[in-house]
Amino acid sequence: MVTVNKYLYEDDFGQKICLCSEKQEYKVLFREVNETELKTNDVDSVTKASIYKMEKLVVMCTECKKIYFVSMSFEGSFKSQYVTLESVELFDGEALEARNLINRIYSEYEDAMVDIATDDYVIKVLSKSEDDEKTNTRYVYLNREDSILYSDLQSE
Repeated sequence: MVTVNKYLYEDDFGQKICLCSEKQEYKVLFREVNETELKTNDVDSVTKASIYKMEKLVVMCTECKKIYFVSMSFEGSFKSQYVTLESVELFDGEALEARNLINRIYSEYEDAMVDIATDDYVIKVLSKSEDDEKTNTRYVYLNREDSILYSDLQSE
């Protein structure tokens, strides 16, 4: 299942990423997701893990505008959720460099099954497979609305 979150919060990561303030809101600039959703009956879906995700993200702190590259995994059901931060790296370049890097990473995904585009974002569904036990979906998301990353284009 493809999901779009324009913002993530401290709870989504399981810990603080940026130390700038108490308000921990991050704008999602880029996201690569490899998701497995188990097909379970209604009782099992409440008690057992039914979704597994591996994600690579580029996020921006909405307070101080620092950009972070994050790798994380998620395992969850209706009853419980577990998040593991694999890595967090602060990007030390300029916003234009970050935009060029993110756009280059996004454009490397050429074999999309489906392209979805709005004024705010684009998504490429790279693969989807299904069997009796699970559905695997792999997709990438690119935010196209950030005023800092795209300030040079918006001023024209």
